[in-house]
Parts: sequence; structure tokens; C-alpha cells
Amino acid sequence: MEIATLIRDARREAGLTQAELAHRSGTSQPTLATYEAGRALPRFDTLERLAKCSGHELVLSLRPQVRRGAVPIAHVATQIRSILDEDGVSGAWRRLLDFVDDFRGSSTAGQRSLVTEDPPCCGDDRLDAAIAGVVDLLCNEAHLVPPVWTEDPSRFSEPWWFVSGLPGFEAMALRDTPVALARHGVFVNEGAFDRV
Repeated sequence: MEIATLIRDARREAGLTQAELAHRSGTSQPTLATYEAGRALPRFDTLERLAKCSGHELVLSLRPQVRRGAVPIAHVATQIRSILDEDGVSGAWRRLLDFVDDFRGSSTAGQRSLVTEDPPCCGDDRLDAAIAGVVDLLCNEAHLVPPVWTEDPSRFSEPWWFVSGLPGFEAMALRDTPVALARHGVFVNEGAFDRV
């Protein structure tokens, strides 16, 4: 939420006019009006004083920066379970590719936060292996240590899964698949992760 909105909402919740809050906080009404309009930013101590004078406590927190709309892989696995029923394996694979884009578009701290939690099994052994293989691949790209859950025996596909499903492309998939995915028994054709 924007600071201007925070100040205005806090004042309104307290039932104060701009003039009343300005007087209580030792700020002028025109200055408070510029803060609420978003034309100026108060210093941190001023913001804290405005919050306190309107009966609120200012709490500062940090969150890992992730791409807008990105959700952790544990949530993606739950979505994949639903997608399998509605759209099949191809829809589930597309959702996994969306996660690849979200991961790559996030900060390092955000990337870690997206893969830390052990995802539930999604009901398809091939996709469970693919989830682990993709996370393994992405962590290697980002120079992060893959989470321990990627090594769980349930995260490896037996028999191997050739995602394209086209017999003529198996040899190319064997050649082109990144090692992290191949380790999990999941094979894809060149460019599978290069989306625009």
C-alpha cells in the first residue's frame, strides 16, 4: 500500500480531520495534505509520529522481492493437481513453465522463498519429478543450493518421461535436456524453457 493511502486511511479510521491530525502531530495541515496526495514523502520519524497520533503503530517489515503474481512452488504443485483434472498434463506443464518465468524474474532472496517449502505431490509421478527437476535446474542457474526435498525418492520418474510424447524427438530430448532434469528422469527438447 502506498504511504499516502496509509496516512489518509489511518487518519480517517481515527475520525480525525487533516487539521486535527496535523495539530496533534506537530505538522502543518498543508504539509499533511501533500503527504496524503502523494506529492511528498514524509521522513520516517514523521510517518511514525503521524501513525501514533492517529492511534496506529508503524510496523516495518521486509519481504523477499518476487515477480508480481509469483507464488511458491508448493502452491504451484497444488494448482497443478487441479489443472491435471481440467486440462491434463499439457496444462500442468504450462503452469510449471510459468513458474520458471516467475522464478527467473525474482530477486535472489525471492527465488529462495519460492522453492523452500516442500510441495505436496500432485498426483502424477512424472510431474512430481518435473517439479523437482525444474527447481534443481533453476537453483543451479541462480547459484543456489537446491532444497533438500528435491532429492526425495518420490521426485524421480521411473520410467523416464519424455515430455513431448513424440517418439521421433526422444533422441533429441536425450541430447538437449539439462542435467538437472535428466537426473530426475524428465526429458525435454531444446528451448523448452526459453519463452518470450
